[in-house]
This record gives sequence, C-alpha cells and structure tokens, in this order.
Amino acid sequence: MTLAVITSTELADVLAGYDVGPLLSPPTAGGGTANPSLVLESSSGRFFLKRRNPKYAQLEFVNFDHRLMEHLHPYDIGTPLATRTLSGGRWLEREGAIYELYPYQAGEPHDRHSRAQLAGAGRSLAAFHRATRRFEPPAGKAWPRYHDPALIREGVEAMAHDLQTRLSVADLAYLHRQIERLEAEYPAERYHALPKVVVHGDYHPGNLKFQADCVSGIFDLDWATGQPRLLDLADGVFLFCGERDSDIDPTDIASLTQTWRPSPDRTRVFLAAYRETEAVSQEEWDALDPAIRARWLYCRIAGRLKLPAERQLDYVIDGLLEPLRALDDLEQVAW
Repeated sequence: MTLAVITSTELADVLAGYDVGPLLSPPTAGGGTANPSLVLESSSGRFFLKRRNPKYAQLEFVNFDHRLMEHLHPYDIGTPLATRTLSGGRWLEREGAIYELYPYQAGEPHDRHSRAQLAGAGRSLAAFHRATRRFEPPAGKAWPRYHDPALIREGVEAMAHDLQTRLSVADLAYLHRQIERLEAEYPAERYHALPKVVVHGDYHPGNLKFQADCVSGIFDLDWATGQPRLLDLADGVFLFCGERDSDIDPTDIASLTQTWRPSPDRTRVFLAAYRETEAVSQEEWDALDPAIRARWLYCRIAGRLKLPAERQLDYVIDGLLEPLRALDDLEQVAW
C-alpha cells in the first residue's frame, strides 16, 4: 500500500504556517512506512515535514507525543523537537490533517555489521528509558497491550483458508502451537506485571541515526506510551541483533520485517550495553523469549495490512517460522 504523498499545493499551504523562508530546492521523500513525509531545504535550513497517519492523529495522541518530546529534549538523547508554527504551536492542523515540521538531524543509517553501533543502540535505549521514567504523561494515550496473542490469533484465523493452501500440515500445526504457547506463557496478567515506562514502541534501525558509533537521533515516537520496557528490548533483539541477508530499508515494510536469525553473541552486546546503566529484572529476563516471539508474529500479521491484498499472504509466510524454530533451539542459552 503506497502512502498518499504530500502534494505541492498542500506543502505550500502548510509552510505558510511557519517562518522558515522560501524553499531552495524541490523537496525529497522522507521515508517511513506509516506517515507521508518530505525533506525540505529552505533559506532557514533543512527540515523534515511529516503528515500524521490518521491512526496516530487524534489530538490527545499528538499532545502526548509533543509533551514527551519537550520532556526528552533537555536530556540530549537525539529525540526530535518540532519547530514552532507562526501561532506558537508544535503542530499544524489543516483540513483535518496534522502536520509536524522538525529541524533535520544529521546522521547515517545503522551499519548492521557494526558491533559498536549495536552497543550504541543499547546504551541509547537505556538513556531513553531513564528519561521517560521521569515523564509525567498527560491523559489520552492509555493504549492497550502491544503484540497481544489474541490479535495474532485473530489475524491467523482471518487468513486460515489461504494459510492452509500454502503451509504444510506440520508447519500450520507449528504456527498454531506457537500462538497457544504465547497465550499460555505471555498472558495479560504477566504482561502488565512487568516493569513499565513510556517505551519508544518501535525501536528499529530505521528510527535511529548514527554518527560514528553513537546514536545521533531517535525518531518516530508515534508508538510511545506506557508499556513494559521489555517491548523495546525485544525490538532490539529482533531488529538490531538478528542476522539478516540484507540491510533494512525502513521505507519498505517487507524489508523492515524480513526474516532473521537469532544471534546470542550480538544480543549479548546490545543487552550488555543497556545494562551498563539499567538493571534488567529476573521477571523481564524470563519473559524476553515470549516477548520476542510475540513481536515477530505480530509484526508480520499486522504488517500485511500495509501491502496490497495480493501480496499479503506471501509477505506473512516468507521466512515466518524459521526464527521461531531457531529460538526453540536457543531456549537454554543465556542472553
């Protein structure tokens, strides 16, 4: 599913709400899979313009996110702070849509071969969690649990006929056992008993920039809300530490969620860096495996809806079971 673009007329109307001067060159695509965006260069500098996906554009959600960004800004951990509009706000509303303009932050994409950057991602996540622990969130973004096994089951059942035509009897039975396992081992009671902070909620290489081996930017706080911090650690294990055959393209959901191979060695690098300043409780260690499995299955099931109907089945089943079976083999390994 292609994101609706920000048109030139729309862009001119939005920029009229800011004091950034005239554009010096045509805008370029900003990337991402959920929000249409542009990179702009004006007489005032470079900027990143985002039109919020309607899913995240309720004013209570927008207010929460900008309060969070204002809270995080003094911590100097690379989170963005939106440019003020002419009226003094942090966002602009036009014809029911929400726009945000950010100063462009320099940095390079994550190098998946760099162990030093793995450690940098772990340290930055720890700094993010330390900072959000002190955040007093406004009301309006109390979202339900993430990666709920019930929603995974619902998605698999919606695809039941197609899955039966493409998966072997043994593979389909294995998939259903995985869901049953999550329902038993990762129920709501266990989930909500885990230590909570305001998590990033989508901590992946496409939402970070690096300068040398250090994180220079942490972006896209659309999914930030109060949840178990283990969710961000599971994202780190899956999306940073997993071994892949190609780099992640954050503009392509199939690339972003491509199949992966668990790496205990790389995972230890990431988690050791996190633990330099943040202790991980035994209850979190014990729940890490089901959290990773739930995250992986959920992202494939939910992510399919970003693709045309004719591509969804291939997207879901391509390499779906291999990481789970590899995790089976690693269950006795101490991360």
